[in-house]
Amino acid sequence: MGRVLILLVGLAALSGCHKEPSFEERYEAANDRIAKRARDIDAQIAGTGTATPPAEEGSKD
Repeated sequence: MGRVLILLVGLAALSGCHKEPSFEERYEAANDRIAKRARDIDAQIAGTGTATPPAEEGSKD
């Protein structure tokens, strides 16, 4: 009975362990988020028909 309890506690502890994502997994997730955000921005610009021109350096409006 004691061995079964120890085995169950050990299995419960192992099932609670969570592997941290690797650098590649984190990079891929961040890249996907950035690409989606870029597509959303492109869609907004396409919807307006014009893009906002960048401010010129040195201008004081």
